[in-house]
Amino acid sequence: MKRIWSDNKYVDLLVDLLLFLTGINFLHYGQLILPVICFILFLDRGMKFRVNDPFVFVILCLFAVSFYAFSIKDFYCVMGFTLPMAYYIGSNMKYPDEKNVREMIYLLALAMGLHVILNGIFEFIVHGSHGFFFSSTHYDIWTREKISNTATAINIDLILGCLYYLIFHEKDKRMKTVSLIVFSLSMFYLLVIGRRTPIMILGLSAILSFLYETFVLKKGSAALKRSFLLALVFIAFLVALVFMVYSLNLFDLRETLQTIHIIRKFSEGLLGNERFGLYISALKLMPSHLWGGSKISSILGIEVHDFWLDVYDHAGIITYLLMMVYSFVFVKDIYRLLKSAKISSDFKILMTGVIASIVVQLFLEPVMSGASLFLLVGIIIHALFERLIYEQ
Repeated sequence: MKRIWSDNKYVDLLVDLLLFLTGINFLHYGQLILPVICFILFLDRGMKFRVNDPFVFVILCLFAVSFYAFSIKDFYCVMGFTLPMAYYIGSNMKYPDEKNVREMIYLLALAMGLHVILNGIFEFIVHGSHGFFFSSTHYDIWTREKISNTATAINIDLILGCLYYLIFHEKDKRMKTVSLIVFSLSMFYLLVIGRRTPIMILGLSAILSFLYETFVLKKGSAALKRSFLLALVFIAFLVALVFMVYSLNLFDLRETLQTIHIIRKFSEGLLGNERFGLYISALKLMPSHLWGGSKISSILGIEVHDFWLDVYDHAGIITYLLMMVYSFVFVKDIYRLLKSAKISSDFKILMTGVIASIVVQLFLEPVMSGASLFLLVGIIIHALFERLIYEQ
């Protein structure tokens, strides 16, 4: 049996299990599982240190120190130190090939999706159907405390990015079935709690995957193109129908539709009308607050909904520039992956959707301060496909 992380089957299984627990954010401390995985891999490598690119590792280490030094000293100020750990883990897949990388992406995506489902089950059992369908307050399975809808919804992004590939290209029927069940249940819960962003991310990642396959790779059967376009037309028709019924109050249904949280949210706009204005306001405040300390968000009265501006707000310009360097390397590696003649077309299609889901979310939410686990998973995936490029 081919291993992924180690020649020792027990070590291999243990790393998989710990990564699953990380994805599911076990006991709400998924980030703190990463040091354990690093230690196991370090011992398994005979205490020899290796990473894909020492330069990237050093940049992430400097980012961690800078983030700790300049941000407000709360519990999350140490989360920066888990970024180089995530990069180390992804760099140490012992047998990097497309199948193994794909399986790890699936493992993380399903674990994160399962966290969403568990939150929904917990909420339905404890707070009943009224709280489940109509309450604006929602809870986390691990802490049993209130959690923001965004922090819950962000866990479905990876499976959204995989969905196009799963439907049209995945040959493992069991994996396809399990993934579609997890997607359906988690998406249902997110619609119930009124999340709009996952719908946009699903649409963008699927459309980009389709366009990349059709016009760049020049692949895709006529049946696939027909099926995808019909699905888009059906969804557009359904959205238009609901909008018409709501706007014109046909059959006096507007009041009934307003009780459905997701309909009410969409009536406010796709992302909220105030978001762009807050972004511009944050940009204007940047020159006056160079050293972090969450001064910008304090002035605005809300966190900046953008990953890079969130880093700037919390830890200042030095930390921001370090993250910009890492982001440049990330973009460069995406280009290398998609241009590589040694990487299969199917894998490129999968990664197009996955990368799109990660990048779009980074532009929309304060990931560093609000959902750092999502960022860590993104860095693990980056290191995995970067290692694949190096090994080809």
